[in-house]
Amino acid sequence: MGQITDLNITGRDRAKFAASLGDAHEYIVTGLLIRLGFDAAVMVVKGQPYDLMVSAFKEPNGEPVRLRCQIRTMTHGSIKFTAGSRGGVNRIYKPKVKEYKYTTEHNDLIIGIDVETLNLYLVPTKFITDWGGSRSASKLEPLKNNWDILLNWNDDFLKKLRNRLPT
Repeated sequence: MGQITDLNITGRDRAKFAASLGDAHEYIVTGLLIRLGFDAAVMVVKGQPYDLMVSAFKEPNGEPVRLRCQIRTMTHGSIKFTAGSRGGVNRIYKPKVKEYKYTTEHNDLIIGIDVETLNLYLVPTKFITDWGGSRSASKLEPLKNNWDILLNWNDDFLKKLRNRLPT
C-alpha cells in the first residue's frame, strides 16, 4: 500500500518533478488551511514573492487580517528564506545576482511544508530578519502546525512566540 507522502512514483524527470512538487505543495497547504476553516486562495499570477492569501485574525473570531503567504518545500530538515535562484529544468547556472532574502515587503508569512510528513511550519516573515538564509526545523518546533499564529496575528502574541524560539 502506498503512503500519502510517497514521491514521484511515476519516475518523472527530477528537475521537472521538483517544479511540480512546489505547485502541489501550494495546493496542499491551501486545502489544509481551508479544512481548518480559514479562507485561503492560491495566487493565479506567478512570479510574486507570495503564493497564497489567507484570512487570519488579530484574535480568535476577531478582526480579520489578510496575509500574503509564501510556501516553501522543506527538504533535509530545513526551510529556506531566500528566493530568486531558479531551480528545476530551467535552471541557469550564473552567479546568484538575483537571489534575495524575504522581508515583510515581500510577504507576511512563510509556510514551510515538510516533504516527508506534510507538517506545516508557520514562520512570520518578521521573525527571520536576524536569521540566515535557512533554518533547521528543530529550531522551529513552536511554529509547527501552530494554528494559533493565524488566530492571534497581533504584535503581543507574535512577540511572545518569537521569544520562545532559540536564537
